[in-house]
Amino acid sequence: MESEFSISKVNSSFKQLGVSPKDDLGFVPSDSILINSSNNSSHVDGLLEADMSDSSFFNNNDFYNYPLRKQRSTSSILQSPTVVPGEHQLGISASHPDLMAKDDLHIMISRLSRTPTPPPPQPHDLSSSTDLDITENNNDSKEKYLTLDPTDLARFRKWVIGFCIVNFDLEIGQALDYAYPPMDLTLEEQKNICFTAFPDSNVFEVGDQVFNIRVKASSTKFAVSGPTADAGFLYGYVFFRQKKDSTIRRGYFQKSLVLLSQHPYVGLFSRMVSILGPAYFDTGQPMLEAACMNIAQWTPPAEGKVLDLPFLGRLLQVELPTPFKPQLLETTPFDMNKLKPDVQIMASLPTGGLYHHFKDILKDLWLLWELMLLAEPIVVMAPDPGVCSEAVIALVDIINPIPYCGDYRPYFTIQDSDFKCFVTKNKPLSSLVLGVTNPFFNTAVQHWPNIVRVGRQQLRKPDGTIIHCSKAKMKHSSKSNVLLNFVQGVTSKRKSVISKDRELIKMLTEATVRCYPPDWVLNNILRRHFVDLTEKFLVPLNRYFSTLIPVNINTNGDIPRLKPFQTDQFMKSLKEHGPQLPFKTTFKTRTSTTDPTKELYSQFLKCGNFATWLQQRTTRAEAEMRKRRENRT
Repeated sequence: MESEFSISKVNSSFKQLGVSPKDDLGFVPSDSILINSSNNSSHVDGLLEADMSDSSFFNNNDFYNYPLRKQRSTSSILQSPTVVPGEHQLGISASHPDLMAKDDLHIMISRLSRTPTPPPPQPHDLSSSTDLDITENNNDSKEKYLTLDPTDLARFRKWVIGFCIVNFDLEIGQALDYAYPPMDLTLEEQKNICFTAFPDSNVFEVGDQVFNIRVKASSTKFAVSGPTADAGFLYGYVFFRQKKDSTIRRGYFQKSLVLLSQHPYVGLFSRMVSILGPAYFDTGQPMLEAACMNIAQWTPPAEGKVLDLPFLGRLLQVELPTPFKPQLLETTPFDMNKLKPDVQIMASLPTGGLYHHFKDILKDLWLLWELMLLAEPIVVMAPDPGVCSEAVIALVDIINPIPYCGDYRPYFTIQDSDFKCFVTKNKPLSSLVLGVTNPFFNTAVQHWPNIVRVGRQQLRKPDGTIIHCSKAKMKHSSKSNVLLNFVQGVTSKRKSVISKDRELIKMLTEATVRCYPPDWVLNNILRRHFVDLTEKFLVPLNRYFSTLIPVNINTNGDIPRLKPFQTDQFMKSLKEHGPQLPFKTTFKTRTSTTDPTKELYSQFLKCGNFATWLQQRTTRAEAEMRKRRENRT
């Protein structure tokens, strides 16, 4: 039996691994990245180091021509030559990879590529395993790793596509060690996963970080499409570990575990990698196998269901989201007064959430709601990938139940294949939200109309301890700490027309000082307010849309079509019935003839969010008409 084999295999592997790697933390400079010189065909001699904050570096036409680790098939792993003790061999470890020849890269660039397969379990000498990296992809053993049978694999991939292990290689930078279970990814997908799986900042904490990414998928069959876009996306949930390691030439251990899924279940999957990550780095491949076997036994996901999901010794109670319906504590089966956030999870919500990341700039949230409503381009700057990615997810959710139409990247790096398209000197694309941490973006996107800065950060010593210093000292910090100097807030060319809820701001501010109620309650209160605000905004639109639905539906013949949405007729209806939104009473920057209500709705009707809302509203109305017709027959 496959399951019996899994349990016995995992248990036997656990017994072999009695000692975990060191946990002392260090700081690794992150102000340089490795690139390949186009003027040198050598795989090693052409490597050079560049300051990530130097804008001239990005003018290199070969910026994206990073060589990837040559991928090995299962058969090549099983037939790897035996390593002779004391003899140095190239191409069998993360620090000495096989590099794909330049000609091979041109041949493979447009194909799907089989990802490197996982390393087989290795016997370890406990007496010398102090700094042993048991996650290393050494292919010198003929023992076969656990494979899932087709039924288990199909059930597993209802939830998760697979896990990617990304290592930092001295020769080529971030490199995909292997994927488990093996999967087909294009070279561009592999690059984007690798480059977004590591912090892209000169200042970040030493230790562990959890964050999420969204990667454009060119042809992967598991990718899901957005509401209006044909191109699919993959969602990644990253556990990144960095620590000091004297056995590595660079002096530091840096590696990421990435859970890859077709589902944007940021709350569920972020929690899962926070559990699996430490266990994987302590135990190695057997933990991935155990996690996969757990997931393969789960009930397939279904909209709006509450499921009990066992995972590595924990029982997670998870409510899955329903499209166009916000997840709120009032509508879950969880007890708000006795909530256990670690095991009672609303799948679509990040751990931190809107309140946690924006509590220092609460007064700016109403402006941000307008910007997201109108699908304005926004850059979110934060001190680390965790804050950055969760802040972007919270902004996308702030206009729920209106589905966000655009492209959003919770964590976007300078090595992303879309970098040259998104970051230019021209006017930015509309319907785009980027989350960044690299100081380079301070100057690269300073012409963007909307820039959000969130998150507190602190200087740290090389050993990871916090440096307590005054603001005066911070102003004279080194170039590598430039991102520390930003002040939280929103810089925007738009003047807000919606009035803030000052009573809500006062209540949340006082609760923050008291440290009570807990964050998840305050986050729910804040999200509930913006859900109500969005629903009030939709009242005039829903009122007019209801007049487009045919009243009489015959049981014979075709179902009648909806009447077309006409802007002038909607504006007439809006003027007759009026809005329900709390608009500001005075507008210093506007003439007395400007109607803020008409202006806001006119701008909304021209943006992609309206097209997305109209599409899903039409689909629902047509489904309702079919149901009414079936009930009559």
